[in-house]
Amino acid sequence: MRTSSQRSKLDQKPILEKKLRVLIDLDGVVRDFVGSLIRVYNRIHPEHTIQAVNSRRLEDFFPIGPAIYKFMEPGFAEEIIENAPPLPGALEALRHWKNEYEIVIVTSQPENIRALTYSWIGKHDLPTNEVHITFQKTAIDGAVLLDDFTDNLQEFADSGRLAICLDQ
Repeated sequence: MRTSSQRSKLDQKPILEKKLRVLIDLDGVVRDFVGSLIRVYNRIHPEHTIQAVNSRRLEDFFPIGPAIYKFMEPGFAEEIIENAPPLPGALEALRHWKNEYEIVIVTSQPENIRALTYSWIGKHDLPTNEVHITFQKTAIDGAVLLDDFTDNLQEFADSGRLAICLDQ
């Protein structure tokens, strides 16, 4: 029987380092969902004027009000989600951080676009082995949260962890 010093490197299990778990939101942090929504909406309703979107209450910024959520249902959801570009520098930052941190994607998504979101993550080869779709981001184990939604950040900070706001 060989001793561990006699084993080839291929026979040895890799030593797993415990990396700091960083939770990263998707929309508004990595993916430009709002920009994609506006682009599709403007194509269909070129006569409408959209106000600058600065909160999750999309109905406040689009002339069709609450009907904006119906607009995003099947028909346009695929185009909006699949064609949403990454935000400038986001993929580069994640790829840079992957060697230092365990990157965990945490995002809140309606049921009807979850499969599209997984597809988008694969299409852009996000450096993560873990994705959580949840409205309770504080339930996910992690030391840091990068998000653009202040309610999520406040809840996370209230749990005693570091919350970092990325304002697009």
